[in-house]
Amino acid sequence: MKIMIVESDTEFREHLVQRLASEGLSSLDSGNLDEAEQLVKKHKVQAIVLGLSGFGRSSLSFMKNISTIVPDLKVILINRHNKIPLSIEAMNLGACAEIPVPVDIAVLVKTLQSATAENQQQKDG
Repeated sequence: MKIMIVESDTEFREHLVQRLASEGLSSLDSGNLDEAEQLVKKHKVQAIVLGLSGFGRSSLSFMKNISTIVPDLKVILINRHNKIPLSIEAMNLGACAEIPVPVDIAVLVKTLQSATAENQQQKDG
């Protein structure tokens, strides 16, 4: 499973990468939406974990752009309680799940596995 963490908070992003690695999941990461878009083009990423708080409304443009590059890409949002309207807009653009902060890594892993399994079933079906 190819995963990318897109989060503006460097420390938080690196912590997520480490925690996912401890669960056996390797991931690309980026703190910049333009760089993340390039990585999506270059690598066959199946799921993106997108932190909404640091990017604000730019995260919505990012989601629109990547959906044209990889239409079946799964986007899982990481959201703080003060960004609910932004989260609703992101869900309307196709995000498949939302994980609240503080992130329960077991829930994130299960969500990633479910999302990528759904992709695989669609391809096999």
